[in-house]
Amino acid sequence: MSVLTRISSLGRHRGKTPAQLRAELDEADCHLIALATEVDEARSAHTSVEAQLDAAGIELSGAREDLAAAKRTVAQLEAVVKLRDQQIDELAERIRIGIGAEHVIARTQEIDARDMQARFASGLVVTLARSPRAADPAHIPAQAA
Repeated sequence: MSVLTRISSLGRHRGKTPAQLRAELDEADCHLIALATEVDEARSAHTSVEAQLDAAGIELSGAREDLAAAKRTVAQLEAVVKLRDQQIDELAERIRIGIGAEHVIARTQEIDARDMQARFASGLVVTLARSPRAADPAHIPAQAA
């Protein structure tokens, strides 16, 4: 028995002719090729998604490094601002003290120290009430007047 006869008898036995079996086999081959194509497309899509995921991971890593650098910069700037605020407070205190000192200095400069030096040079210092110049308003200091 030849192979063709055997196939033909098996085909008839199942109710299909060899042409029908070949057609089904061709159809199964086409279906297999379509499935292989779908698998290849799915692998290609999977590879593309993995590449996108890798790129996103790299971008995320870079963004995290940028964020850390920005946080360090912010911390440094906050320290600089804090130091500047302390310096401003110190200067404001010095200015406040200096302004008070300027008023005191200005008041003391209004007194004519030459008259006082002349009184010390002339002898014993006497109070204004007992001084011979007490009656003369020209010699009364501006603050006392």
